[in-house]
Amino acid sequence: MPKYAGRKAVVVGGVTGLGLAIAKRLVEGGAEVLVTGGPGADLDAAADEVGSRAHVVRCDPADPAAVEALAPEVGARLGRVDLLFVHADDGLPAPPAPGLLRLLEEDGSLVLTGPSPDDDPAANSLSPVVCCRGPADETADAALRLAALTPRTPRTPRTPATHR
Repeated sequence: MPKYAGRKAVVVGGVTGLGLAIAKRLVEGGAEVLVTGGPGADLDAAADEVGSRAHVVRCDPADPAAVEALAPEVGARLGRVDLLFVHADDGLPAPPAPGLLRLLEEDGSLVLTGPSPDDDPAANSLSPVVCCRGPADETADAALRLAALTPRTPRTPRTPATHR
């Protein structure tokens, strides 16, 4: 059975570099993935590269309102998700939009990724916790390992709340 079979993931900022490498590995491992690309991104090329189990949509990861507006589309295409990756090409990634966090399964994983240049003391101060360095392929593997560290618990059916 493929490593990510049955998993659903969102990769915000995933049509180039590290985000693309993460999305490709997820699809190769059997996951269904929604990947976003900002203005100017070649979504068709990204879709071809990531594979048939990917939904590639336009969304500027630097625009919080656009990322929040993405939640209904994620819900319609994937439902709830197991993995949420937020990548920033410059600096630290923005906190994930509340709408996307509400779609994350209770036992799901959230991984924030971004560059950590040697001359940025603010980013380097977080290096033991969130920093992955190296080529995109190696860093994507590290980010996926971080996501896999979250233990999965058996899901129990959710029962609707009753009001008195």
